[in-house]
Amino acid sequence: MLRLSCLLLSALLWLPLGNDARGEPLVVGYSAVSSVFLPFWIGKEVGFYKKEGLDAQLVYIASSTTMAQAMFARQVAISSVNSGSVVTSTLQGGDLVLMGAVMNAASFYIMTRPEISNVQELRGKRIGVTRLGSSSDFAIREYLQKNKLNPSRDVNIVQIGGMPELAAALNNGSISAAPLSAPSSHVAEQRGNRIIANLANEGIYFVIAGLTTTRRYLRDQRGEAKAFLRAFGRATHFMFQQKDESKKLLTKYAKIDDPAMLEGSMKYAYDFTEKIPLVKREGVQVVLDQEAAKNPQAKEFTAERFYDNSLVQELINDGFYKSLWGK
Repeated sequence: MLRLSCLLLSALLWLPLGNDARGEPLVVGYSAVSSVFLPFWIGKEVGFYKKEGLDAQLVYIASSTTMAQAMFARQVAISSVNSGSVVTSTLQGGDLVLMGAVMNAASFYIMTRPEISNVQELRGKRIGVTRLGSSSDFAIREYLQKNKLNPSRDVNIVQIGGMPELAAALNNGSISAAPLSAPSSHVAEQRGNRIIANLANEGIYFVIAGLTTTRRYLRDQRGEAKAFLRAFGRATHFMFQQKDESKKLLTKYAKIDDPAMLEGSMKYAYDFTEKIPLVKREGVQVVLDQEAAKNPQAKEFTAERFYDNSLVQELINDGFYKSLWGK
């Protein structure tokens, strides 16, 4: 994976950053092959970027850290980098900023073995995460703390690997619970495991997928950034309104053709994707609080330093989102 990421980053060095007077492409990066990134693909395939005069070129980079490096090098203009990477990079002198949010909640279902019916029954049990310090680890710890369980004392959190490995460990009983995303959550549910919480409804915030750019780009290419947000807004509306067509694109990009898995993946996107991509302050503050515990410099910043909702707010004021959603 490291070699692949390096090759991708090297390839990006040959790509121009964004549209200018010469009509160069706008490079847009996404970080996972997941249904929540359907609006990125829909914008390209259905022609919403082109309608806004944007020659958008999509690139897939699995690591947020590598994506951030490509943005520092001004080879990616807009990406899905999360609030954690934005806060970390800014504290290190970078100029990344969230101009919107694809998802403001920790986008996981908390799934348990069939014999466990509520969170309190997890006391003393093994809970799996992809890796310690990951977004899945963050999500389960926040969920446990919210429900008066101490993640360090009351449960045993173990790192398992990727989402498929987490689902397999839950299926074979080597763990009692795990935070899962689609399509692995659907696979686990089909095996009889149960969902005890949808974190979209739990008030556990984390901008797990942003609409991230640099302050320099936001300043110098503000009109283009706003055009991108309009295209992204139309693509998001399309995803919710044109389910069958969206499924076809999910099959094309994610290589999912099983009808049940497609259905589960679409439900996941509908549960977690923001219709109006305003960044929620809480999704940044939670990261800043964690950083402040180990980096005194973080205490000098407010959450507002890391996001700028002004363009989305302009579109709200223009009536753009009302024209899509009717309210």
